[in-house]
Amino acid sequence: MGRECLSYSCSLAFAILRRSFYLAVLPLAGLYVLVPLLFQTVPEFMQHAFFLNFVKVPFLDYTNLTYHGVAHLGRNFRLPEIGARVLCKGEEPVLGVWHVLPASLSRRLEAEIEAGTRKPLTDADYEALLDAESHGVVVYFHGNSFDRTNAHRVDLYNRLADLDFHVLAIDYRGYGDSTGFPSEDGLIEDAHFIYNYARARAPTKNIYVWGHSMGTGVSARFVAELSDLGIPPVGTVLESPFNNLHDVVTHHPLSRPYRWLGERFNRLIVDRWVDSGLVMHSDERIVKHKAPLLILHAADDHIIPVKLGKKLFEAADKAGVDVKYVEFEANLGLRHKFIHKAPHLADILKEFFQRCEAFTTSRKPTKRHEEVHIDA
Repeated sequence: MGRECLSYSCSLAFAILRRSFYLAVLPLAGLYVLVPLLFQTVPEFMQHAFFLNFVKVPFLDYTNLTYHGVAHLGRNFRLPEIGARVLCKGEEPVLGVWHVLPASLSRRLEAEIEAGTRKPLTDADYEALLDAESHGVVVYFHGNSFDRTNAHRVDLYNRLADLDFHVLAIDYRGYGDSTGFPSEDGLIEDAHFIYNYARARAPTKNIYVWGHSMGTGVSARFVAELSDLGIPPVGTVLESPFNNLHDVVTHHPLSRPYRWLGERFNRLIVDRWVDSGLVMHSDERIVKHKAPLLILHAADDHIIPVKLGKKLFEAADKAGVDVKYVEFEANLGLRHKFIHKAPHLADILKEFFQRCEAFTTSRKPTKRHEEVHIDA
């Protein structure tokens, strides 16, 4: 009886150890074998791993802006990229877009509609209004994962509308309800299409570009290309930006298990992204910008370390770009995506937009390179 108990105990202990071994080894094998193997052999996996466009909430209704928290009149519409050069399986992508009206214009129109003196706005009305009663148009480019309905993005639209700006917020190809799939060249073409849409329908208005996180990489290259064409935006805001692909990938929380690999990590992961056409060297592109630049970063950003935003500022400053860098201290708890809640943000933006307007006049102000830290 004693021997049988001992044999059973040994068998049980061995089974537990074997299961523990599998539980420990299999995740490690996935991290250090399967993921690098996929990077080497499946280009689509590389793109998905960076863009995270598959991370989305299913069955969303993009037509009801109020449901998602938009506080002002606005519309959802589809923007076909007719004549696109970067196709998605041979087809031109179609972008999902929101247009949010400036607060004062929205209030006036809502009162007229409620009083019965004006009919509800049509798509044609919204397009005509893009060139009406505002301080200009802000074209917004979001970060990776999810879409234009995310709460922190919506809150920013509302705050910009409260400053009396029209807001155009797109979902890149493959995000939200936009068709196709993302690539760096594709996202840049998406940016050109929405910017050209804004220029065509708001010819008398100042147009600004705002990028957040991955969207700063899109904005940095896109605005550089506009500058080369001689049609830069009046100003650019980069929120929680990075300086280049290598640094943002190696400092991302998801890269921690691989950092000990050193240069082998670059060869296995980063270089493969570059080979696939994903570059996003913002520090090289920022030097071409021909309009004022505002960089916003939180000291406690847990996704893109603040030092990468500071490096981007230094690159712009060295190139003689008119640039202001604002860093929000860690005690404010703004992290990666809550700068829209920052104290004094409205004042910071008003000052920046006024400076941008001054640059459109014949008496341009002296270029500046300013760094500000805010802790309360």
